[in-house]
Amino acid sequence: MAKNIMFVGTNSSAGKSFFVTAMCRVLSDLKYKVSPFKSQNMALNSYVDENNLEFGRAQALQAFAGRIIPDARMNPILLKPRTDKKSDVILLGKKTDTYDAKQYYKIKSKYLPYIKKAYQELSNISDIIVLEGAGSPAEINLLDGDFVNMGMAEMVDAPVILVADIDKGGVFASIYGTIMLTPEKWRKYYKGVIINKFRGQKEILKSGIQEIEKLTKVPVISVMPYIDVEIEEEDSLTNKLKLYSYDKDKINITIIKLPNLSNFTEFSPLTLFQDVNVNYITIRDDIPTNTDILIIPSSKNIFKDLEEIVKVGFDEKLKSYAEYKNVLAIGNAVELLAKNIYDIQGIYSDKKDKKALGLLDIDISTVQSFSEKINVKIINKKGLLENSQDEINLYRIKTGEINKFSDNTKIIMEFENEIISVQKRNILGIYAFGVFENTEFINNILNGLRMKKGIKKIDVHLDYNAYREKQICKLADEFNKYIDIKKLMDIIESGV
Repeated sequence: MAKNIMFVGTNSSAGKSFFVTAMCRVLSDLKYKVSPFKSQNMALNSYVDENNLEFGRAQALQAFAGRIIPDARMNPILLKPRTDKKSDVILLGKKTDTYDAKQYYKIKSKYLPYIKKAYQELSNISDIIVLEGAGSPAEINLLDGDFVNMGMAEMVDAPVILVADIDKGGVFASIYGTIMLTPEKWRKYYKGVIINKFRGQKEILKSGIQEIEKLTKVPVISVMPYIDVEIEEEDSLTNKLKLYSYDKDKINITIIKLPNLSNFTEFSPLTLFQDVNVNYITIRDDIPTNTDILIIPSSKNIFKDLEEIVKVGFDEKLKSYAEYKNVLAIGNAVELLAKNIYDIQGIYSDKKDKKALGLLDIDISTVQSFSEKINVKIINKKGLLENSQDEINLYRIKTGEINKFSDNTKIIMEFENEIISVQKRNILGIYAFGVFENTEFINNILNGLRMKKGIKKIDVHLDYNAYREKQICKLADEFNKYIDIKKLMDIIESGV
């Protein structure tokens, strides 16, 4: 039976995912067999494991940090928002139900046996489980039947570290409020507080730390500085929404932040390319004229995004841009560019069909969704894919099938005779994910753009896995520098 430690946060984005990632690497370095675990995760970004099971991408990253194979049991319940009110329930990697919040909280107890079983199976093959909470453990409206935060800690007898975000201000109030709003029976599980994202001299916090320790009876075990590390964030684009720059001697990429944007971590590997600028715009912005390639990411609800795009007039901007310049649509963003979407499964709406933007001569019919890894054959090397290789590995969270009906739109990629990618002149749609992790494939596209701009080609092989490993090491080094690992190990050994 594994020992445990759990990280919860005073708020979402406090840094608990980063600390679980760092802890997994530190424990792995100490030769422990470690596994991450988050019983329930609401996230827009997901990962497909070796068994074609879908779960939270943050837990996959934490598994890489622990030097183990990502496994859907590490996140037995993934809630994927479909609309503002409803989410799909991905249970142990497979979609089961769709609920609104009120419905879900009425029936969520039925998932508890699956959580216990997943945890137990991981515990049987691990020395230490590093658990992660969700949101805040002091959401008093959600405490009944909790199996995500302190309820999970109680279930497995896990000591808890509270991560407090000083960057948002009011850190001592948030520490005190979180602990004191936690039901008294669970307060004993708190064994330490980490103040995270501090910028300044630690000495100025001394009196506040002394007072908060006296009030809560929980020690502050570390003050962590703000760490600049390029690790995929679970669900936040906060630091990526600013416009960076557009330079004539670089490749300028513009990514549209759709209102219902999902799977935005898809683009993280672009950080490897030193001569690439990555910029984000909203559908209320103009498309910068010096954009070399416009990327349309996937959406949790294509119908709603289509309606919003037309409402604000972005459809005309997009059509005008696409007349002459390069467009790349990823995942179900391909549906935006189709002629029609036939939503026969009711994935997006009670309406059964939707007229889309018509930039590609295809129709798409929705199907019951599932996930799988696929090896795709590139059968038509035109336009953006002129210099491409013959095959790439992708994964898909399948929601529809492409029906091509015009020779103006060419089939570019296939998987077992099914259309995966289509292209019409300078518009390329790839109905899958994992595209940018194929850095050779992306670099070949970029080289075509470099040649047209008179920029020197780059033929160096860039390895995103190696880059991610470097960033995990950097995070773990900072963790080791500012946190007393022996103290954490004592907490793990002592338990509750």
